[in-house]
Order: sequence, then structure tokens, then C-alpha cells
Amino acid sequence: MKIKLTPEISYLIGLWRKTRCSEGLGVKGDSSILSVFSKTILDLNISVPEKILSSDDRVYLYHTAYRKFFQEIEQEQLERFKYLNEYAASYLAGMFDGAGSIDERGIVSIGHTSKQDDMMLLRLGFVTKRRGSALVLDRPVLFLTFIKNYVKIFKDHKVFSYIRSDGASNKS
Repeated sequence: MKIKLTPEISYLIGLWRKTRCSEGLGVKGDSSILSVFSKTILDLNISVPEKILSSDDRVYLYHTAYRKFFQEIEQEQLERFKYLNEYAASYLAGMFDGAGSIDERGIVSIGHTSKQDDMMLLRLGFVTKRRGSALVLDRPVLFLTFIKNYVKIFKDHKVFSYIRSDGASNKS
């Protein structure tokens, strides 16, 4: 079986990278992360409901081919996501949904990041500053505009109501 990278799978890989659990191919976190992961797995026909396992704060499945594929994409992230396209937007949206935050002052950051994440964001034109293990985005409107159509957990956050599809800000 040949697995092909799609924007939907890119999103899953980004989410998995930031919230992965030790069992099989899965994620840990709050109910929104678990439900988005499970729903996406089922929508993409990666698994059937009977094969998805869960415990208190994690959802996972055993699928060797997809786990290996996810790991390969993770290792090749700098080459796979070097263009401003829907694959990179989906991947970053998954990472943001898994470990991102928007504080009350509008500071946008992604936690649990590596130097490769920093390099990938910089190559895509998103300048960041490191604060501990998190990357704070210098120009958050550009980043949020780029991932707006692909986020699933943060999609109802009030900040997205100020960002139009054409990239300009709505100032009401």
C-alpha cells in the first residue's frame, strides 16, 4: 500500500508531532484534540472505529505503515514543507492546534518546538523568537492568515473573526 501525502494527512502529522502518545499511532491531550484526531482518522479511512483504542487522555491505533510514513515525513519536514502551499499550511495548522496558543494580548506562540520547527517557519517567512521551548511569532496576523482555513481546534477563536480570507484585518 502506497501512502500519499495530502493536506489532510499533513494536518494529522502536525497534530501528532506535538501531541503524540507512546502507544501506537496516537495523540494525548484534551477532548478536542482526541476528537479531531479520531474524526480525521475515520474521515480519511485510515482505520475503522473498532480499531481505534482510547484511555483517559489518549486515542491511538496500531497501523505500522502509517506510523512509519508519519515518522518519515517528520524527519523530512524541512524538505517537505518548504513552500507556502496547502500542505505546509495544513501541517502548521496541526502543529498549532496541538501546541499553539493565543494569549489575551494577542501573542501567538507554538510550544514544544525544535530547531527544525524554527528553521521551517523561518524558511516560510515567519520570523520567530524563542522563549523557553516555545516559538513566539513576530507577525502573528501573517501566520494566522496562512493557517486560517486549516485549523480545526482554534477555528472558533475570536481572533480569526478579525482576519479576512484575503489576508487583511477587519477593524470594526
